[in-house]
Amino acid sequence: MAINRKKLPAVLLAIILIFVFTACVSSNNSMQTSADTMPVGKTENRILVVYYSWSGHLDSMAHWVADETGGDLYRVLPKNPYPDNYNQTADRARAEQNNNERPDIVIDITPDQMSQYDTVFFGFPVWWYDLPMCMWTFLESYDFSGKTIIPFFSHEGSSNGAGALPTVERLAAGATVRSSDALSIRGGNVEGSEIDVRAWVQKLGYQKSENPSASAGKTIVVYFSGSGNTKRVAGFVADELNADAFELVPVTPYTAADLNWRDRSSRVNKEHDDPSLQNIELAATEVPDWSEYDTVLFGYPIWWREASWVVNSFIKNNDFTGKKVVPFCTSTSSGLGDSGTNLEKMAGTGNWLEGIRFSELPDENSVREWARGLNIR
Repeated sequence: MAINRKKLPAVLLAIILIFVFTACVSSNNSMQTSADTMPVGKTENRILVVYYSWSGHLDSMAHWVADETGGDLYRVLPKNPYPDNYNQTADRARAEQNNNERPDIVIDITPDQMSQYDTVFFGFPVWWYDLPMCMWTFLESYDFSGKTIIPFFSHEGSSNGAGALPTVERLAAGATVRSSDALSIRGGNVEGSEIDVRAWVQKLGYQKSENPSASAGKTIVVYFSGSGNTKRVAGFVADELNADAFELVPVTPYTAADLNWRDRSSRVNKEHDDPSLQNIELAATEVPDWSEYDTVLFGYPIWWREASWVVNSFIKNNDFTGKKVVPFCTSTSSGLGDSGTNLEKMAGTGNWLEGIRFSELPDENSVREWARGLNIR
């Protein structure tokens, strides 16, 4: 569907793993997949936010830091992912430390790209009184001479970082490591710490410029709607933000019968059961003047606890580098879950922020209030 330049008509984690290796071991780590790295976007600000996460705590903190600073965001991933079971991960982390191992990592940043940054916000969980060994690998892989490194971390007892901060100082030879300014948050408190994290960035003086005279980007609402519920919400959001809108329309539209998930022979059930059928052709995946947009509100219905697979081809075929992406979904009962995170992994680029789930027919005022609260007019 062609882009509508006019407004559409108006019509934390669910699970927190408490990862106690010892009294001082952190629980902050996140979902792991080798596709989940973010290439460098615009580097005029010369700020890099890099982190490792297992339970999700550092993932939240790093996204808040990146959003507040306007910095480029990268996640370090072990090439051999840690197990989902925390006891197994604890044992492996302890063995890596005892053996002074350097696990292979996945992160798509070259030494030349690293050289462009002046300031590095460095995030990690405290494991066994120190950095996870994958972060030793990261620090030893690049030249940090002349850079300023600002640590932030989560912990379950080691509020001063234990041996982690001295390790950063030692491994990042030639850098100025601002250990005295490091941000420390207990793992169980991370979910409610967004205000504290942003205030910390502001106190350091690294918040992005809000100069109204600067060249402002544009906002667009991109969405797929099967039954019309997501389209309704997208309309409120676009109208409230005075944003453009782009609807993702399947070449073969879904009928009411197609969407009847209670019928085992329906189209959506067949597609769900056979992933080879989920590559849905869209009438259009290219947004005119896509590069002009710096904020994307991305809407979709939840199907089987994930974003509808109809949106996949759009996500895979567009570059979100330099864009802020805010997911929103509609569902009968399921929450947002990991749908936003999984779309972020699929995209591989962009600064994806925490999203929101709306019911099938949410109150218009509640949708508009949420949109206003994003402060992206």
